[in-house]
Amino acid sequence: MDWLKKNYERAILAVAILALIGSSVFIVLGSQDFPGTFSSRNSSKRPDNTIKPLPIEALQTASQTVDKPKTWTSHDGSLFISRPYVLLDNELIDPLAAGKDLHAPITNAWLIKYDLPYWEGDIKDQDPDGDRFSNLEEFLNNTDPLDAKSVPPYWTKLRLAKFISKPFRLKFTGTPDEGQTFTINAIDGKSRTQFLQLGQMVEGTPYKLLSYKPSKMTKDEMEVDVSELTIENTETGQKLVLVFRKEANDPTSFGEFSYLYDNSHFTVKKDDEFTLAPQSDRKYKLIDISQSEALIKDLQSGEEHKILPAQ
Repeated sequence: MDWLKKNYERAILAVAILALIGSSVFIVLGSQDFPGTFSSRNSSKRPDNTIKPLPIEALQTASQTVDKPKTWTSHDGSLFISRPYVLLDNELIDPLAAGKDLHAPITNAWLIKYDLPYWEGDIKDQDPDGDRFSNLEEFLNNTDPLDAKSVPPYWTKLRLAKFISKPFRLKFTGTPDEGQTFTINAIDGKSRTQFLQLGQMVEGTPYKLLSYKPSKMTKDEMEVDVSELTIENTETGQKLVLVFRKEANDPTSFGEFSYLYDNSHFTVKKDDEFTLAPQSDRKYKLIDISQSEALIKDLQSGEEHKILPAQ
């Protein structure tokens, strides 16, 4: 130990010389492997041009995949997001599941079929194809809400706005020559007494005298004249019997309608024909009307339809 302290510099030099000798030996031994390491990279060596065998099994599998590609299976909801839910009356509803319909009577299935925004509150009144018929009308008539050429019948846009009955009272007051001439008064028309024969028209009305039936009866031991004069409406063919000295009301009535397709209003007389835009070639006939409903007939199909009052 005393020698190391006295010869410290010589000891360090000796260690450095030994390390240098070790490194030299390592380099010499490593250089002996150079020919083998670089022999494979010798550019003078001819390349291997032989064709390697193809992976037949992999090619067959790929060919089958091309011939019979995988198909998408049906999916109720989106492929990328979770199924949507709707909060209705504090109840969380899955519209894709069987249960409560969001906009009854329209079913959830119908709304989903046509990809309509069932989460919107006014979906019943929306008109996505612009044909002037709402989704509710399209659903009730089984038409396509996305095709403007697929529309419900136009009469479904009719509403009864008003029932109009115009009184027209007639009175048969006598026959001065025993059935040859008849006296008629149109009370509401405020016309003078008319003296008419069978086949003639009552002035100011569509009626003509059709037939006369003289008749008498005993009432309270007195003979009473109950003769009947039958008149006919030349426009409708409807017959009205006038009993001697008794008023009779002409049953002429009208219907005032509102047409929601173009927001128009028009009046039709009972038994008259009319058309609805845009089908000007299709005719309807008003065959009956009251305060509660009107009954129209499609003259092309022969079907009868009830028209209810506007709400």
